[in-house]
Amino acid sequence: MSSKEHGPLAQKLLDPATFPQVLEDSKALVGAEIEKKNIALRTAFNMVRRAKPDLIDRAMRALLPEFIEALEPFYAEARAEPDVHFRDHLIARDDEAASALLTVSDRRVKDVETKVIQSGYQKLRGRAHKEVVAAMPGIASVMSKYA
Repeated sequence: MSSKEHGPLAQKLLDPATFPQVLEDSKALVGAEIEKKNIALRTAFNMVRRAKPDLIDRAMRALLPEFIEALEPFYAEARAEPDVHFRDHLIARDDEAASALLTVSDRRVKDVETKVIQSGYQKLRGRAHKEVVAAMPGIASVMSKYA
């Protein structure tokens, strides 16, 4: 997809001058959110990170463009209202925004050939919506910082 086909949010966030900062902030957000979780989840995450140090970087590089595209309608809605900030709009619509982001993850995990990853995702998927909603202030901050 060329940059001309992207919506306004993607044009800003996927710009080669901006994307590296969006990526780094997103990876930092993932780490910060994991640190808020229970010891079992933190331990599992750290084991994965030790086994595959570049996993989060690769996953975020692959998923961020699709996540940004999924948030495009929310950006358009916020821009249509003169006094509405994109961050505040995402937080106000956290349930719908979380669903949009998880639709991307659900679609992507179907294409993963590794059964362990699919199984792990399915085990976490039940509470994923709640977790993404809880993380929405951070997600909204990262996305709006460069919008």
